[in-house]
Amino acid sequence: MIVKVGFVGTGGIANWHLEHLSKIEGIKITSLCDIKREKAEATAKKYGGRVYTDYEKMLEEEKLDALYVCLPPFAHKNVEILAAEKGIHLFIEKPIGLSLKKVKEVESQILKNKIITSIGYQRRYQESTNKIKSLLKENEPGLFMGYWMGGMPQVSWWRRKEMSGGQIIEQTTHIFDLARFFFGEVEKVFAIGRKGLMKEVENYNIEDASAVTLLFKNGLMGTIYSACFLSCGGMVGMTIYFKDMSVRYDGGLQIIKSKEVRKIDFNDDPGVLEDQIFIEAVKTKNSSRIKSTYSDALKTLALTLAAEESIKTGKVINLK
Repeated sequence: MIVKVGFVGTGGIANWHLEHLSKIEGIKITSLCDIKREKAEATAKKYGGRVYTDYEKMLEEEKLDALYVCLPPFAHKNVEILAAEKGIHLFIEKPIGLSLKKVKEVESQILKNKIITSIGYQRRYQESTNKIKSLLKENEPGLFMGYWMGGMPQVSWWRRKEMSGGQIIEQTTHIFDLARFFFGEVEKVFAIGRKGLMKEVENYNIEDASAVTLLFKNGLMGTIYSACFLSCGGMVGMTIYFKDMSVRYDGGLQIIKSKEVRKIDFNDDPGVLEDQIFIEAVKTKNSSRIKSTYSDALKTLALTLAAEESIKTGKVINLK
């Protein structure tokens, strides 16, 4: 079976996926859509496919098996619904949107039409995160800290909350998603944020930094920190504390017991695996190996939206 694949959005993350797909047999890139035609044309020269600037026209004219949606959070609109109605399976980059009402409408069409979905939370596919999952089966955590501390991405929409949702929703979402992947569902959220450090940046209205404390249904507590003001490096990952050890995740792992530090490096490429598993699921109609579906990613979005609501209101938010 040849899987006919289209793309909506041909920016950096789309090209990342296209590079992976170019190494997988049984795939044909048939169409590429971007509002900037020159971007789509440049991508088509490398990977093939007809070029469109209107995704509705592309979905009408092309017979696709799978569609990659690689759009900024504000730009999703109706592409997923139209694709689902046509029976096209979906890979969607995170976050899946900015409105819980809208993503629930999308979810309804996905479930109705039995669409296979995979969402771009590639960290779930890392060997290191699955090692942590194994450790958690045998050891009860007492506390954790997560963090995405770095600089500001240089795309204009990222610095506007109405377009990106802010750092929590657009970027640190990876850490919030891992927290759910590791520890289960969250019951309560309390968050604070600060502004005022990025005065030199024009057209900027997101938080410079935030701290989000989570209470899980199983009683675990943890805080996830975000910062986008750094110009001197940063850190991305999580530290989990147990009674007799701590585990530091930064892509690799450090397991710390007393004075012993055991460092484990991994050479896997979770992005490649994520794409391979999605294409395999489309071919076989078996999605059991996919680790982040649309319905699951909706829960991560709800969590990050609750954090933003807590920053805005100063209140503890109870998640349903």
